[in-house]
Formats: sequence, structure tokens, C-alpha cells
Amino acid sequence: MNILTSVLTFTMYWKLSWSLQCYTCDPEHTSHACGLFDYSNKYLTECEHSTMCFKRVTTLEFNNGLVSHSVQRGCAQQTMNGEQKKINGKWRATQDIHEVYDEDCFEDPSNAERSTKTLHCYCRGDRCNGVRRTTSIFELYALLALVLWNFT
Repeated sequence: MNILTSVLTFTMYWKLSWSLQCYTCDPEHTSHACGLFDYSNKYLTECEHSTMCFKRVTTLEFNNGLVSHSVQRGCAQQTMNGEQKKINGKWRATQDIHEVYDEDCFEDPSNAERSTKTLHCYCRGDRCNGVRRTTSIFELYALLALVLWNFT
């Protein structure tokens, strides 16, 4: 049981020093277009100022029944430009990360009457915006604990 506790404690703190990695692609940039997205490392970005990734899917339905999809992936915007704090008596620019998103998907409510629909998804964890469903870290810890429990 002591080994199990040690391993679980170690894995919880293992990756604290690295920043989040998200897939980044944009339909407007030809070098990393989402139409060519292949889950390779060339689409990975270090998110120094974010704790979440995002995936945005925009769907346009034409009158003739054709449907067009556009996908954008990247680091969630969690800082505010121009934010300042008084530090040691002087105002200084800061890059505070704000937790403003839920880990979920939602449709943009402003598109209710439009033919364009946009689905916004926010997730936590490396490369989470490259998959349809994200596995929570707690599910992984529970699985690891179960495996280690059977071997001790």
C-alpha cells in the first residue's frame, strides 16, 4: 500500500512545471489549416497564459442542403490585454490567468436566427482539443490506483 501512495503522490506533481499543450489550427492560416489537421506535433502549441484549450466548430447550412464546417483550435483566451496591478508602489502590466470558462461545450446563443451555428468547447489537459471526449485526470488516477491495487 505504501508503494501505491508514493506512485499516486508522484504522478500528481509530475507535470506541474510544464505548460499546457493544445492543438492550434485556424481556417484562415494556410500553414496550420484545420482542414489538414492530423493530430501531429506540428499543430501543438505551449499555452503559457492559459489553463484550458478550445475547439470552435462553425457550421453553415446553405439553402440547397449543402453544409460547410469550419474548425478552429487553440489555447483558451484567459488573460486581458492592458491589465495592470500596483506592485511595490508602481503600476505594472500583468498577465493574470482568469478562470472564466466551464469545461463544456455550448452553442453560441447569438446565432439563433442565423444559418451559421457555432459550437464552442473548452477543456483541460494536454491535447484535449483534439478529441471528441476528454477523460478527466481523476478517471486516470482511479484507473492507475485500481491497477496498482491488484499488483500489491
